[in-house]
Amino acid sequence: MMELKVFNNTITAYGGRWETRLELPVETEILIPDYLPAVFKIVKCLIEPVVMHNDLAGARWQGDGYLRCTVYYQSDENGARLWRTEQKFSFEKSVELPAGRYAPGPARLWGEVEYCNCRAVSEHRIDLRGAYTLCVAALQLEERDLLTSLADCGIEQRAQTLCGVTPVAAVEKSCTAETTFPLPGTGEAILDIGGCYLSQSCTVQTGQVSCQGILRMEAVYRPEGAEELAVRQKELPVRQTVEMDGATEGDMCCCWGEVLGATLAAADNPNDEPMLTVTWKLHAETWRAVEYTAVADAYSTLCDTQVTVEPCRLLQKAADLDTTIPVSVEDALPDPEGTVRGCFVTLGGVQTVQGEENPVAVRLTGRGVAHVLFADARGEMTCYDKPFTWQLPDAWSGQAADFVVHAGVSVLRVSSSRSGDRMRVEAELAIHGQLLYVQSREVVQTVELGEEFPDKGDGPALYLYYAQPGERIFDIAKRYHARARDLAAANNLTASGDAAGQETTTQAACLLIPAAL
Repeated sequence: MMELKVFNNTITAYGGRWETRLELPVETEILIPDYLPAVFKIVKCLIEPVVMHNDLAGARWQGDGYLRCTVYYQSDENGARLWRTEQKFSFEKSVELPAGRYAPGPARLWGEVEYCNCRAVSEHRIDLRGAYTLCVAALQLEERDLLTSLADCGIEQRAQTLCGVTPVAAVEKSCTAETTFPLPGTGEAILDIGGCYLSQSCTVQTGQVSCQGILRMEAVYRPEGAEELAVRQKELPVRQTVEMDGATEGDMCCCWGEVLGATLAAADNPNDEPMLTVTWKLHAETWRAVEYTAVADAYSTLCDTQVTVEPCRLLQKAADLDTTIPVSVEDALPDPEGTVRGCFVTLGGVQTVQGEENPVAVRLTGRGVAHVLFADARGEMTCYDKPFTWQLPDAWSGQAADFVVHAGVSVLRVSSSRSGDRMRVEAELAIHGQLLYVQSREVVQTVELGEEFPDKGDGPALYLYYAQPGERIFDIAKRYHARARDLAAANNLTASGDAAGQETTTQAACLLIPAAL
């Protein structure tokens, strides 16, 4: 009774991607504080999520934070000037995921405003009703047995090398940074303080990751005696070290970040400069290159062989994302006598789409909205929302469903202007992170030996086979239940060891096929 020796290994493979959409409703009242003028007209209301905790543990995702509801309005005091007020609307969500294993660390989040209805109930009270759709995605992993080698029973095997990357750890860390920043001057009014994080380097050490970058902060304000919005900028170098369980030198790292909020306050000492305190979040991931040997095909020279194969999916790195892209949005002026006062831009997540011109090409894209503030001849302001789509110029071969994006996108700068009878918005976006793709390879899952072949001594010692260019020698030998190395030796083909069966013919030729002993 022949017994086949089987050697295997347990590996972590790609198991798919889980995704869901959560509705975050908003129903609140915003009271205008006494130090701000009364409401004359609501110009625009923005709803943006600030996620403080984003944890994926076991088969449950939990997240909490708040929706920042920002209202821009005009007062009728000292002219129809623009003012700003905001309110935080907290949320907490928990979702049970399907049973399975998921990549460690936080889930990937993005979303968009579903609807927003905002009205002034009185001069000092605003009623807000709306909803934000939060998308949550998690990377699924699967443990599987990989057949690595076979021995005895006249077994012949064709080996292949599987390469890929596997997630080690991911961490989100809330950080603070401080820098000096001038307070509003006489007659000025700051309408918003925001910014973005620009990643410069990411270094992996044992058990931790060090990230270095720049916080580019900007204050949008209304200068004295003018209604057009202006911008005051400041760059702040930052460095953060985060604990990363399991990380080792040699692992790959990518990071990106986002500004959560900022506070500008005068110093306690009149001689000291005002301080800008920035709250921001750093997202860091580590990945490890892996390489496995797997049996791609097998047969026995002594008996009938039944082989089953299954796909094995591993993640591969397609590209590091560290680039900027310009965006331009144009439209006709709603009123030829009006003026463009300023603009804000909100962004969605980074997505993969199939190319329109080339159906086998995949591109990275995303959506955004330019909120253009426009004043008519009387000074009354209206906000016009101009949706736009951005797209990276690079393309990758494959199907969009086989790509996984781990990246963040932020607004570096934005400007608005008027050109003739058209209004124009120009922005620059920064994308940081990485693009992965799923590579699927067929591997042998099981091998079963059946009836032994009749005594080969009664048959021919040689066969002739007319091979075509590119045929695999292993496959030719398999047809005749011969040893691949014997076939290579009989035809003076270059071969050595187990690699003999993996070589292919370079040209059409008549091959001698020796019967297996």
